[in-house]
Amino acid sequence: MTGQGCAEAARLDERLSALTRCFALSRLVTESLELSEVLERIMTTSRQALRAEAASLLLVDEAPGPDQGELVFTVAQGPACRDLRAGFRLAPGEGVAGWVAQRAEPVLLVDVYADPRFNPEVDRLTGYRTRTMACVPLLYRGRVIGVAQCINKEDGGAFTADDIEMFSLLAAQAAVAIVNARLHGEALAKQRMDFDMELAAGVQQSLLPRGAPSVPGFDVAGVSLSCDATGGDYYDFLRPGGGEENGDVLLAAVGDVTGHGIQAALLMTTVRAFLRARLLAPGQPADIVSDVNRLLADDTGDSGRFMTLFLLELDGARRAARYVRAGHDPALLYDPGADAFTELAGRGIPLGIDADWRYENYMVPWLPDGAILVLGTDGIWEARGPGGDMYGKDRLRRAVRAAASADAAGVARAVLDDLAAFLDGGPRHDDVTLVVVKASAAAGEKEVA
Repeated sequence: MTGQGCAEAARLDERLSALTRCFALSRLVTESLELSEVLERIMTTSRQALRAEAASLLLVDEAPGPDQGELVFTVAQGPACRDLRAGFRLAPGEGVAGWVAQRAEPVLLVDVYADPRFNPEVDRLTGYRTRTMACVPLLYRGRVIGVAQCINKEDGGAFTADDIEMFSLLAAQAAVAIVNARLHGEALAKQRMDFDMELAAGVQQSLLPRGAPSVPGFDVAGVSLSCDATGGDYYDFLRPGGGEENGDVLLAAVGDVTGHGIQAALLMTTVRAFLRARLLAPGQPADIVSDVNRLLADDTGDSGRFMTLFLLELDGARRAARYVRAGHDPALLYDPGADAFTELAGRGIPLGIDADWRYENYMVPWLPDGAILVLGTDGIWEARGPGGDMYGKDRLRRAVRAAASADAAGVARAVLDDLAAFLDGGPRHDDVTLVVVKASAAAGEKEVA
C-alpha cells in the first residue's frame, strides 16, 4: 500500500472510531428524561466528541411575547463559563448562533474574528478568547429549537468538516432528546395538576351540605354539579348562631363565582368561610351579607373576581321568607294554587366589588302550602343545546310546574333530568347549582338530591 493509501486508511479508521464514539455518547444523551440533565449531557458529550475546550447550548424562546424567537443561553461549559450567566440572550439573527438558527445550517469558523457574523460580546463578557468554532442547529421535524456550539480545540487546532458532521449527528439526537424530555416534563406536570385538582375537588365536595336540615313548614333539597373538577358555584344550608337552637329558622345560600376552575373554587370556599363565621354573631340577612361583602372586597381588591349570592332565610314558625339579593339572578316562586310564577327580585351588587355597599332585606310574608321556591345558577338557564339555543327560564318554569306535586328533591331531579334531555348528551360548559324549597306541613330531614 502506498503512503497516500495508508494515510487515507488511517483517516478512515480515525473517522470510524470517532463516529463509533459519537453514537456511544449519543446514547448517554437519550438515557435521561430530566430536561436539565439532558441539556448538560448534550454539551458534555459534544465537548468529548469534538475534543473542545468549551461548549454552549442556546434554546429558542418559543413563548408568545416580545422575546419570542430569541436565543437563550441555557448551558455553558468550559473556561469562564461561570461568567456567562444563564438567560443571556441573543436577538434573532444575532451572531453566529443567530445566523445558524435563522438558516438552519451548520457553520464552521476556523478564525472567528475574521468572520463578520461573529459577535465578540460574549468574549468581552467572559474574558475568554474564542479562536475557532463549530456551530450546528438543533432541528426537530424541520423546526429549529436551539443551537449548539463547540469552541476551541483542546490541541489548539481548528475544527474540521468531519467535526461538523459528527456534531450534526449528535445535534440530531439531542433535539429528539430535548423534545422528549419536555414532553415528559409536561406529562408529569399535568399528572401533578390532575392529582391536585382531584384533591381540591374532594375537599370542595366535602364542603357541600350532606343533607338539608329540617325546618318546620318547609321541605328543602339542593344539588351542585361542576363542569370542571372544581367549580365556582356554591350552595349551603345554615343556622343562625351556628346551632340547632334556632330550629325554626334556616338560611339557604346559593352563589356563583365569575369563571370556574381552581381560582373560582378558592373564592367560593372563602365566601363560605366568611358566611359561616358571620352567622355566629346576631344580625339580619342584610347585615350578614354586607359584612361578608366588606371582608371579600378587602381580599379581592382589584383582581376582577367577584361572586353573586342569593341568601334566603326561611321562618318555619310564620311560613315566611326573607331574602337578600347580591347580584344573583332572582329566585323563582311558584304558587300551584294560582298557577303563577313570581320573581324574587331586589337591588344589590355582587360581592367583592364595593366594600361599602349596604344590602337590603326583602320579605315574602306568607308561603301557601305547596308553594315552591327555586334558587339556581345561570349554568341552568344559559345552558346551550346541540343547536345552540339556550335552555332558558321559560323551560325551567315548565319543568317546575310539571313536577309541582313532587317533594323538593323530586322537583330538583325533574329540573336536572329536563336539562339533561335538552343537552341531549352534549357537555355542560358551566357549573349547575339548584336549591328547591317547598312549603309543606310535613317537612323533615331530606338527603341532597
